Amino acid sequence: MLVHKNQNLPKRVINAWLMRAQNDLIAEAIAIDDYLLVFSCAMEKLEIPFDSMNALKCIAPEDRGDFEVDIDGSYLYWEKADIHLDLDAFRCAVDPVWRQKAEALKLSHDKAFGQAIAKLREQYKLHQSDIKGVSMRQVSRIENGESTKLETLELFTKAHSLEVNEYLEKIANLINV
Repeated sequence: MLVHKNQNLPKRVINAWLMRAQNDLIAEAIAIDDYLLVFSCAMEKLEIPFDSMNALKCIAPEDRGDFEVDIDGSYLYWEKADIHLDLDAFRCAVDPVWRQKAEALKLSHDKAFGQAIAKLREQYKLHQSDIKGVSMRQVSRIENGESTKLETLELFTKAHSLEVNEYLEKIANLINV
């Protein structure tokens, strides 16, 4: 039985089940004192201390309950703090095994992203030293899977004479090959 006051909640849960995404989407959440209770659409309950996540620490105590659940349950959103958090972020905060799996997945994605950056640079017949504003050492690190900032990616796009969206689309196509 699901007791609720929010008219979107039953629709959100039913849609999640219809999409077979009940374990991936948020049904409801509530802030109680120093904790955030989050319920998945599969009715998994997560109890997250506000001090356990850097993003949640940034929210003033008086604003902790001032969030919205996205209409489809993809994330919680605190408008005042401009913070979006999904179910995986909450799981990582309370479950070390989940956090370890998420970190491994991120490393895998970063590695594929870096390899695609290297392939694209080679396709454009550029050397690592041709990325102005980025040291060869840093280019090598990024190509080997180290995370990077948007500002650095913009330097890569400039070296390739592409717009950011074009560059990222080419990278995505290389990853999906």
